[in-house]
Amino acid sequence: METRAAKKRRLLMEQENKHNEKIKDRLSDLPDDVLHHTLSFLPIKSAARTSTLSKRWRKLWDSCPILDFSKACRLTGLRFGKKPATVGEVYDRHSKVVNGISKVLSGRHENSNIEVFEYAGYMNPSWLLDWVPCLVKHRVEKLGLDVWLVHSLDLPCSLFECNSLRSLTLEATRSEHCLLINNPDTRFWLPSSCARAASGLRSLSLTGVDFAGNVLFSDPSSFPSLEKLTVDHCRRISRLKICCANLKCIEVCSMDVKSLDISGMKLEKLTVKLCFNGCGKGSSVKILAPNLRTFCWNDNDFAEKCLIQSFPQLMEGEISSCVLPANVSEVKAQSAANLLSSLSQVGSLCLSYRILEILSKIYLEFDGLPYAFMNLKTLQIYTDLRKADIPGIACIFRSSPAVRNLTITITAGRDIHSPPAGWENQAQSLSSFLCHLKVVNIVVWTNTIHESVINVVRFLLQHGRALQKFVISSWHSKVHDQLATLFPRASTHLEGSWSYTNFLNT
Repeated sequence: METRAAKKRRLLMEQENKHNEKIKDRLSDLPDDVLHHTLSFLPIKSAARTSTLSKRWRKLWDSCPILDFSKACRLTGLRFGKKPATVGEVYDRHSKVVNGISKVLSGRHENSNIEVFEYAGYMNPSWLLDWVPCLVKHRVEKLGLDVWLVHSLDLPCSLFECNSLRSLTLEATRSEHCLLINNPDTRFWLPSSCARAASGLRSLSLTGVDFAGNVLFSDPSSFPSLEKLTVDHCRRISRLKICCANLKCIEVCSMDVKSLDISGMKLEKLTVKLCFNGCGKGSSVKILAPNLRTFCWNDNDFAEKCLIQSFPQLMEGEISSCVLPANVSEVKAQSAANLLSSLSQVGSLCLSYRILEILSKIYLEFDGLPYAFMNLKTLQIYTDLRKADIPGIACIFRSSPAVRNLTITITAGRDIHSPPAGWENQAQSLSSFLCHLKVVNIVVWTNTIHESVINVVRFLLQHGRALQKFVISSWHSKVHDQLATLFPRASTHLEGSWSYTNFLNT
């Protein structure tokens, strides 16, 4: 039988155990993977401070798989007090951060892999040469470097020989963009020998990086596992050829190239933006991608030669051009027609601005396009509804007999007050287009309505016999008042509903 004293001791022990359970560090009992995931949400400095909590947390920090130093030392807004930072002050500040990074890498546990390593800031070539062996040793998977260059930097081939590397992002902020030093001869060089060494690389993004444009990606055996490639602002490249066998997504931006040659049997998405600006004689574009699903040609001039095979699997296409000369030559018009012909199987198409002028030239001089967009169901147009745009819009309407959804965004970019163009004489030639059209969205970004806008709205309402929905969106109430009068007279056949959307109230 339990005595009174024994019972008292037992009750005291139970109370003490309950109290210990309440103050117990339950966070430290979590698995390493969970705590590593938690640390990844903290700023890198805060994550590093957790190493002082206990031996367990020190071990967690020394094996943390996410090392993001991209915000530890910013490239912009370098000021100390009210005065701009000097070169020496910037160098000292970045050197402290780099020394800390070197200690973190050298102090890691032997078998701790690095999933993500990112750095943004000033880069001395010797620093990167010190880091690369540690990154390779700990099997880095994703590497991102956004560096400010003062000296030329050649990437070591040993980095690309790392079998664990899956994603590489290299971005060089050249010194001529900084106020501190002006040295335009600096370069961030990618050696051509890395193409076959990077056997496991799947994603590669190059910004401001120099490389041999006709060598690095021109061999189908180059980068055998690469699926996504971005090339942006890479200079000293006049001819760019890309034909890596397994590429699925390519983005080429702000490249002053004269020749672009892209091919890939597995390529699904291709974006070309801000290229061929002011291209002259001998410029050419060649694209072979039979399985392409998405194609974007944004703000480019048209090369003299456009050799593009049809994209039979294309689902989305976009063509915009605002860098064409005032008078479009016959060569440019033919090049644009060849580009459009490759999109003839597209299901959703977006056209804007100056490309409409080329379509107008084709419509007036060649009586339209020699092919039809038979699979096109969704059409989006950006226009000022200038007189020069109207034949181009009619041209695309005439070549798109199966469109169901039409969106026209009207802006006041250049010449919205040009004389209105008549649409009534287009009704018969556009009958196939009009009889299938079901949904129309008119987006008006002007505070006044010109007669050309009223004409196109009235025309679609009167002749769109299959219309089920007509939506007009605007940011000005005056637009609503002016266009509202069209519906009672012209929409007696309209099934479903029409509506206005005021952007100021949404």
